[in-house]
Amino acid sequence: MKFLKDILMEDLKDKKYSSKKVTGMIGSLLAFIAFVVDGFHFYAINGAMFDSLLIFSATMLGVSTLRRFAPGQQKK
Repeated sequence: MKFLKDILMEDLKDKKYSSKKVTGMIGSLLAFIAFVVDGFHFYAINGAMFDSLLIFSATMLGVSTLRRFAPGQQKK
């Protein structure tokens, strides 16, 4: 459980959750559910909707990850 909380935290020192990571994880969860539902042929999922969910979740998770690799100017 601590591992999942650490993933969703923006800054571990401030104990603040990242809205980008949370929405990215929700989008990923919805895409996974859509994939399973379509795989079992319960419903036919529109391919454009599925692709949009994947792009949205990857973008939200990528934006928050990119921040770690490109830090801003440091105060002197």
